[in-house]
Formats: sequence, structure tokens, C-alpha cells
Amino acid sequence: MGESSEEKSQPATDKKLRDARKKGQVAKSQDLVSGMVILLCTLCISVLLPKARAQVEALIDLTALIYIEPFAEVWPRLLDHAEQIVIGITLPVVAVTVGAVILTNIVTMRGVVFSVEPIQPDIKRINPGEGFKRIFAMRNLIEFLKGLVKVVLLGLAFYVVGRQALQALMESSRCGEGCIESTFYLVLKPLVFTVLAAFLLVGAVDVLMQRWLFGREMKMSHSEQKRERKDVDGDPMIKRERQRQRREMQALATKLGLGRASLLIGDSGGWVVGVRYVRGETPVPIVV
Repeated sequence: MGESSEEKSQPATDKKLRDARKKGQVAKSQDLVSGMVILLCTLCISVLLPKARAQVEALIDLTALIYIEPFAEVWPRLLDHAEQIVIGITLPVVAVTVGAVILTNIVTMRGVVFSVEPIQPDIKRINPGEGFKRIFAMRNLIEFLKGLVKVVLLGLAFYVVGRQALQALMESSRCGEGCIESTFYLVLKPLVFTVLAAFLLVGAVDVLMQRWLFGREMKMSHSEQKRERKDVDGDPMIKRERQRQRREMQALATKLGLGRASLLIGDSGGWVVGVRYVRGETPVPIVV
């Protein structure tokens, strides 16, 4: 049976995992990243909301000055105030989003991974045969089922929350402004908590699933493991020959010494070199 059809039943070695990591191939979960982004952005907006609300109310009051003061004086102030509101809300949310994406990826991928290989052109990506295999791959099937489960769970959660809040929504039309606002938060909070819980739960499961899929894709055949050991440790035959020569040198070292020298060469400075040559024992003169 050819190596291409050999079953890959052996877990990936540390070397293969390190090489794959250098190429940017690691287990990653986009669902958990999305859940953490939604969670942290929700917390960020909830902290900014009181200040943003006061700024919007001040902006509305400022627009009323158009009917009192000259338009040319009010308009620049109006634009400046609106710009401060947009920047004050946008920058923190963007910063939290970027930070959440980076930190969550570092945690799920167990460190920083940087590689340009995933964005390099690869002929296999446009190969119809490879593309057909990817369509029916296990990963795509699991991703489809995961998305389907996510939609069903979110739909059921929205239905339950919306049905419970339906009475409050119907009665809010008979209340004043304060009642409408409280009803809005009464409906919004359960929906936000439901979305957060769903994304975080699916994300946590997705992390385990992605690691299992990655481990499955990284499995090796017996031939691959043998070839890797040969690349790392060298050819076993060469390795055995080196060990044999090393043993011979060690055995020979025990038989050497000036006492076994056939000829001593030295000078008055004190250094001495012993040379041994015995026909039939040493093929050439050796230094002892």
C-alpha cells in the first residue's frame, strides 16, 4: 500500500506541531473570539452609556439654539460637539474590540503566532480536486452543524425572551416616557444576556472541537514518523556504524599510553610524544 493511502493513526509529534505552528497552522476558535468581543464591547458601552446619553441630550439642546442664535455661530459648535460624541464612543469600542481579538487569540492559540505563509499563493487552493475534497471534509461538516445549532438555540432563546416581554411591550403604549424607557431596558437586557451566554457557550465548546479537529488533521502515518526520525536522528545504519566506531575508539583508548609506545620523541622542554607501531596489530603508526 502506498504512503499516500496509508492510514494516519498516530498522533502528531512535537516536531510536526512546531513546524505547523511556524506556518501559522494552529487550532483557533472564531466563535469564542466573537463571544468575547460582544461581551467586552457590551461592558464598554454600558460604562460609556451615562456619559454618552448626557452628551446626546446636550447636543439636542444645542440644536435648539439654531432658532435663537445665528446659524453661522451655532453650526460649528454643533459639529464639534457631535464629533466629540462620535470619537468618545467609537475609539473605546474599537480599542476594546482589537484588544479582545488579540488577547482571546493568544489564549486560545497558546501564545503569539505570526506567519505570512497562510496568505501566500498556493496552487492547491485553486485545484478543483482539492476544493471538492474540502467541501465534504469533516471540518466543514462540523462547521455547518455548529452554525445550524447556533441559529436554532438563538432562535429559541429570542422566542422565549420575546414572549415573556410581549406583555410589557403592549402595556408600554399606555405609559409615559419613563415607562417606555424602562420597558426598553426590560426587553433589551435579557436579549443581550441570552446572546452573550449563547456565544460564550458555543465558543467554549468550539475551542475543544477545534483542538480535536486540528489534532485529527495533524495525525501521522507510521511511514511519516519513521521518515521524521530519520531526518532528526539520521539514518539508523549510519548511526549504528558511528556507535561501533565510538566503541572501538573507547576500547583502543584503554590499550594506549606511554608505556605501550614503540618510540618516544621529545625535547629538553619537557614534552614527549609516544608512537606505537606493531606489525599485524596497528595498520599505521599511532600516537599513544
